[in-house]
Amino acid sequence: MRITLVDDLKRHCGEVECDFDAIMTQAEQLGGDIFASSVSILEEHIGFAITESSKVDVHKYLRQFMAMGESKAQLLIQIKNNDKKTRDKAVLVDITSTSFEEVVTFPNKQYQERFERLVGLDALKKQVQKEAAVLLAPELLQRWSKQHHGVELSALRAFRDRYPFMIFEGDVGTGKTEFAETFGASIADAINKKVTLARMSMKSRGNGVVGEMSKLISKAFQDAKAISDSSKAPVILLLDEADSLAQSREEAQMHHEDRAGVNSLIQGIDHVRDASNPILVVFCTNRSQAIDPAIKRRAAVIHTFTRPNLEQRLHVFQSHFKELNLRPEQHMELAELSGGIEGRSYGFTYSDLITRVIPQAVFTAFPDSKITFEIIKNMVLQLKPTPPFKEG
Repeated sequence: MRITLVDDLKRHCGEVECDFDAIMTQAEQLGGDIFASSVSILEEHIGFAITESSKVDVHKYLRQFMAMGESKAQLLIQIKNNDKKTRDKAVLVDITSTSFEEVVTFPNKQYQERFERLVGLDALKKQVQKEAAVLLAPELLQRWSKQHHGVELSALRAFRDRYPFMIFEGDVGTGKTEFAETFGASIADAINKKVTLARMSMKSRGNGVVGEMSKLISKAFQDAKAISDSSKAPVILLLDEADSLAQSREEAQMHHEDRAGVNSLIQGIDHVRDASNPILVVFCTNRSQAIDPAIKRRAAVIHTFTRPNLEQRLHVFQSHFKELNLRPEQHMELAELSGGIEGRSYGFTYSDLITRVIPQAVFTAFPDSKITFEIIKNMVLQLKPTPPFKEG
C-alpha cells in the first residue's frame, strides 16, 4: 500500500510503498504489543519518527487491516522532520508529480526476499549483478584492474562508450519483470551503495495530444536524474512492456506521435550516459523484435528469459516442497510432467508454477489433510501452462 507523508505543518513530503502484511508478520515475530512493534517497524521503513496523533491513526488502520485482511482507507502519516530514525532512510519522492508508478529504495528486505524467491536463475543473477555493478559503479572496474594488473587497462576504455541500458526480453511468465523490479536489492549490496528503482508509468503514452508522449517520456528521464542528483546515488529506471513505447519507426502504420516518442526515448538513453550520478535504464518486453533497431543497438546487454528447463523446474519443486521428503524420482516426475509433453510442445512458466500450481496444491490439502505427491501431480496434470506469446 502507498502511504502519504506530511510534515509538522501538514505539507506534503512524499509517498512510500509499504507492505503492512509483512510489517505485521515481523511484529508478531518480535512478540509483545503487535501494534506498537508495527509502528516501530514502520518508522524504520519510512526513515522518520511518527507523531503521536498519527500513531493513533496507524493503530486504527492496523486493527481494521487485521480484522478485514485489507483496508481501503487512505493513510496519511505526519512525520517529525527533525527526528530521523535511520541513517539510510528511504528516498522520499512525491510520485504524484513524477512520471513513475513506483519508487523503491534499496537495500529493501521485502524486495530482497522477492528476488531470492526467483529460483533457478542463479547464473543469470550473477551475470546481471556483475554487469549492473560495473554500469552503476564504474570505479569497481578500475579498482579491479589496478589490483590485478597494476594499471588501468586500455581495454577499460571500451566501457566508457557503453550505454547504461539493458533489455530483458522473453515470453510471458518467465520472470523478467519480477527480476527487473527486484534485482536492485542485490546490486545495492554488491556495490555497497543505496540504489533507487523508479518504475515508469504507462501513462507516459499520453492521450494522443500532439507532443504529449515525447514530453512525458522526457520528463521521466528528467525525474530519474532529479532523484539521482538529490540522493547522490544510482537510479534504475524501469520501463515494463517497453515495446508499447519503443516500437520500431520502420512500421508503415506508425503514428507521428509514436515516432516522436521513440526519438525521446533515444535521446533520454543518450543523455543518461553523461549523468553525474549513474542511471541504469532497463526495458522489459515480450516483443523484442518490435523494438526500434536504434534503441536495441544502444543496449549494453540483452538478456533473454526463457521458460524453465527440466533442471530449473526440478529446482522449483525441490525448493518449495523440501519439507515433504518426497523421493528424488517423484521430484523428477513433477519436473518432467510440467515440461513439454505429448500433445503440448511447451512447458509451464515460472509464473505458472509459483503462482498457480504450488498454491493450488496447498489449497487442495488445506485445512484437513497433508500435501502429498499425488496432490501436486494432479495439479500439474489439471492446470494448463500459459501458451507462448505470439505476434498478432
